Amino acid sequence: MIAAMLVDDEPLANAGMRELLSAHGEIEVTAVVGSLAEARSALRAHQPDVVFLDVEMPGGDTFSLLPELDEATRVVFVTAHERYAVDAFAVGAIDYLVKPVDPDRLAETVRRLADRARDDADAPLLSGEPISEKLTEAARVAVPLRESGLKAVVDLTDICWIESLRNYTRVAMHTPPRLLIFRRRLSEWLADLPEATFARISRSEVLQLSLVTHTEWKSRSETHVFFGDGVEPMILGRASTQRLNALLANG
Repeated sequence: MIAAMLVDDEPLANAGMRELLSAHGEIEVTAVVGSLAEARSALRAHQPDVVFLDVEMPGGDTFSLLPELDEATRVVFVTAHERYAVDAFAVGAIDYLVKPVDPDRLAETVRRLADRARDDADAPLLSGEPISEKLTEAARVAVPLRESGLKAVVDLTDICWIESLRNYTRVAMHTPPRLLIFRRRLSEWLADLPEATFARISRSEVLQLSLVTHTEWKSRSETHVFFGDGVEPMILGRASTQRLNALLANG
């Protein structure tokens, strides 16, 4: 099942898109929002596989949301303005639909999403075992910081968790506790991280299991994972929490 979020400031547009998508059993609409603020809040809670975005919204446009999507989330723009098409594909959108949306054209988009979902399912996740081991050798990498042109030398043993922000990543460090944003994709981190110590618990989240101190349930869609005093906790959705609990239980 492909989880979808609809983002449009017009309630009738959201209702119409939801009705069109109801004809496709492989799509489940898990969130419908009408503003950029609601979208930002819902993205973390629902972790959609695809977002259907209107472009022009009160207070800005939805291009500003793209850095906050995880690396695996697909984007489909749905707008009455064809002039945004070039920009949409330039930022990696999987498709661009013009209102009023043609059902046959939407079916093509859904087929494309299903193909990408099958590709994602074939990509292996890190096992995260054994979870009690520390890295035996301090591995360091030089990573560019966001927008500054500077690089930071990162000790991989000091990383608590990494969260994908598409072309960027947020990284929580242990000693001293700090939260950094790097101009580096999650896939680049995965090339450096050892499988014996780190677990990829979703397409956008990686953590060092041996540094987890405890978890705290907040709601059905939110769990906080702690890594010691001063370290920013990692906030997980329901699916990521279930995977983490399974890994911790096996350890």
